[in-house]
Amino acid sequence: MQKAFLKYCNEIGLGKDDKILVALSGGLDSVALLYLMHMSGFYVEAAHCNFNLRGEESDADAQFVKELCAALGLPVHVKNFDTEAYANDFGISIQMAARDLRYAWFEELRSKNGLAYIATAHHRDDQVETVLINLSRGTGLKGMQGMKPLQNKIIRPLLFTDRSALEVWMQKEKHAYREDSSNASIKYTRNKLRHQVIPILKTLNPSLSTTVQENVERFVGSETNLSFLLEKERQNIVLQKGTEQHFILSALTAYPSPSSVLYYFISDFGFHDWKAIENMLNSESGKIIYSQTHALLKDREVLVLREKKTVEQSRYLIEKTKSGISSPLKMQFSCVPAKDFKINTSSLVAALDYDKLTFPLELRKWKEGDAFQPLGLKGKKKLSDFFIDQKKNLFEKENTWLLCSNDQIVWVVGSRIDERFKLVEKTQKVYLAELNDVFGK
Repeated sequence: MQKAFLKYCNEIGLGKDDKILVALSGGLDSVALLYLMHMSGFYVEAAHCNFNLRGEESDADAQFVKELCAALGLPVHVKNFDTEAYANDFGISIQMAARDLRYAWFEELRSKNGLAYIATAHHRDDQVETVLINLSRGTGLKGMQGMKPLQNKIIRPLLFTDRSALEVWMQKEKHAYREDSSNASIKYTRNKLRHQVIPILKTLNPSLSTTVQENVERFVGSETNLSFLLEKERQNIVLQKGTEQHFILSALTAYPSPSSVLYYFISDFGFHDWKAIENMLNSESGKIIYSQTHALLKDREVLVLREKKTVEQSRYLIEKTKSGISSPLKMQFSCVPAKDFKINTSSLVAALDYDKLTFPLELRKWKEGDAFQPLGLKGKKKLSDFFIDQKKNLFEKENTWLLCSNDQIVWVVGSRIDERFKLVEKTQKVYLAELNDVFGK
């Protein structure tokens, strides 16, 4: 076992000089991992979470872990969590709460103590469960890859073996460990698969865990090839426009499975609902879907991806002495005599009649009902109609700021000034407002 363990560690890139934090529950798998790492000469520290979910049994697990590490001469970190309170506060399941608390603390310890990796005791049977969970919930090639042996700072050195082999080795070495009574409960998805589904599958294939791991490796190969080919085509499919990514629909639909290509590019931004992604390709312009961090908008011939906007201050005052601002937009302000002014036709510059302005000016987001008199027109126009004329998409509308004087719109920033504030023959001073941040909020 130790020889196979060292061989696998070498294959996945774990060096003998790497310092490791072992996630130690006290159960068979994690205790086996601790012994194997310690016996193989790795520098090891252990971390144990007491989630306070099983009363005296949880406390006994923590005591066992402390005594084991003391016997081995290893540093151990133990922390108590109010898991139920955390789950209630965030409206998530107990299992998700325990996972969040566990990995956040592990990373804190790893970083603070200068350790290279967090080692977890997942083995091939856990891999089978992960693949089945992903498959039952709906997934693509990435989900069929299950758990990676090395992912960011998480390393899984036991994926080369299964639980039965670990049990045999632990019995042979006469190593003690704790039994978690909750593992017998089938109210959790993993336990239900472990106790009710996988045993049936093993009657069909006794080497199920080995077969699944071999399939996982094939899926990894397929995903690697797909990634290689699509990255070569990225520039033909995706246009970077400031902080936004624009996916060209004609390029996507040229593929036999456009939704798979789109999924490849947007799944890293939290989009995993295949049906919603498929529907976006055939939806009307204006359709929008969200992940936790991003929004994807259908805008005529493109799909526009951007980060969700955080709530920001909606009103900023610009005093007459202000020469520039950096938030919410990067803008410069100046005043020059009309006789020295040179015409600038850029939509990023507003040249206004200074004497028609009332300070402080106000910079604010647009709202429904806003109207102004676009330069060159005789009557007023609602901004909503102006946006339609300009063919602005939803994101562009959300990004629109207005420069106002005494509650009147002076400039739709970056687009058009108001006719009433334009320069005329009698203009004495020119107030210049210049937008430097084209892709601002």
